Amino acid sequence: MIVKFVGTSYLTSSIKGNIRWAAAELFEVPEDDEEDESEASVSLSTECDIYSFGSIFLQILTCKVPYYNVKKDNVVLGQVIRGKKPEPPKESQIMPQCWLPRASRPSAEEVVAFIAAEKGDSG
Repeated sequence: MIVKFVGTSYLTSSIKGNIRWAAAELFEVPEDDEEDESEASVSLSTECDIYSFGSIFLQILTCKVPYYNVKKDNVVLGQVIRGKKPEPPKESQIMPQCWLPRASRPSAEEVVAFIAAEKGDSG
């Protein structure tokens, strides 16, 4: 399986390798150049984790990394910045909610309840 990814940017040890799973707001560029850097940067949060959960869940359901059809992270980053999301499987109800704007994403408790309900439904 790893041989499939040799020569691509899927395997990296830096933040750029996490673009496929990371929350879109982490890559926003402030519009005001004079803005203080500490205020301009978006900090990691539970909402960022929820976004990443949606991306990991996509990978689990499809057996493909997010943006699997795009080999270079800089192209993925462009899609993320423009708001283009991977196509979620039709049966997924929570995944698209995880990719909503930060304030509209489900809470961690809602995600846990979803997983528990899915686990209970599968028997």
